[in-house]
Amino acid sequence: MDDVSEAIKAGKISVIANIILTIIKGVAGIFANSTALIADALHSLIDIASSAAVWIGIKIAEIPPDKEHPYGHFKAESLAELGVGLAIIVTSLFIMYDAVNELISGKSPEFEIYALLAALFSAIVNEGLARYKINIGMKTKSSSLIAEGKHSRTDVIASFAVVIGFILVYFGYWWADAVVAMGISVLIFEIGGEIIKNAVDVLMDRVDPELAFKITSYVEGIRGVESVEFVGVRGTWRNKIVEVHFTISPGASAEEIEAITKRIENIKKEIPEIKEVIPVVRVIKKITKVAIPVDENGNYTGDLNAPFFEIFDLKTGDEIKIENKYKDAERRKGFLIAEFLRNNGVDCIVISKIGEGAKSHFKNMGIVIKTIEEKGKPREILEKAI
Repeated sequence: MDDVSEAIKAGKISVIANIILTIIKGVAGIFANSTALIADALHSLIDIASSAAVWIGIKIAEIPPDKEHPYGHFKAESLAELGVGLAIIVTSLFIMYDAVNELISGKSPEFEIYALLAALFSAIVNEGLARYKINIGMKTKSSSLIAEGKHSRTDVIASFAVVIGFILVYFGYWWADAVVAMGISVLIFEIGGEIIKNAVDVLMDRVDPELAFKITSYVEGIRGVESVEFVGVRGTWRNKIVEVHFTISPGASAEEIEAITKRIENIKKEIPEIKEVIPVVRVIKKITKVAIPVDENGNYTGDLNAPFFEIFDLKTGDEIKIENKYKDAERRKGFLIAEFLRNNGVDCIVISKIGEGAKSHFKNMGIVIKTIEEKGKPREILEKAI
């Protein structure tokens, strides 16, 4: 049996088990007049819907990419996970509402041995379900099935809490059933919030820093790659799509670029959950003229307000100083300076700080930005930059 079939089977078993538990706890709770046990039954009822959602989500996630969904349908599983989390939150709110009403009204359940046994039976069955679903979820790397397993574990806690509540009621603590139900509500709410956060992280394409670092290290280790500029990861635990932007030296042949690209795509063998790799190559522009902002004494300032620029021609070795005409510009300073330097043949500027707007203007005009924060003479800064 493949992973997907095994995950779907786990979802079906969960649905059947929760139907049985809902009936047992619901009937026992009604006859014993127990809000906590009825709340527990309601929790199992919502489990049925969430288990079905997981089952459907896993099936949809396996549909191959098409014209309207070029990256596939894998996020359907995260949507199912989100549905499970929302179902848990709704359940917790219902339980809290009923518990508060019970406490205000002053009513308490009847101690009945069958109700106690129903809660105990539910705890045992749900613990078995939780372990089964979490194990299958880990094996098949199904985040939604693991979420369902955690959902079942909330039932275990809830059912044991009901047992404790019944025992306290037996000893005369009439309010125990309602207080236990409140405790169950808070616990269930926290678990639901955690599951929702995990689902939203996937749906929002949140990058796993550890995985991004691993991918970056792998790509930087490939001969011919100068640097890795961007790593984007989207997808679920089981299915990930990776986009890698990297730079190579000028002069690399088409065959060399193709060889590097294939090696990057081979990361799928290193990390099995990566199903697709999108390499984006950028050839490093050859720098010929470098502008370094300096003050009246010829010291590097590192900002666009400098009165002069020291320009080094790397081809001829010439060095000239030009006045920064736009240092006092009140509007569009970044654009004006970038255009001014480009007209002087500059294709690289060394700077210590620059705003996002100015950075965009320099890049749009094909001027490479090198960042150096240390102070010093222009030639010292140039040696550090190149």
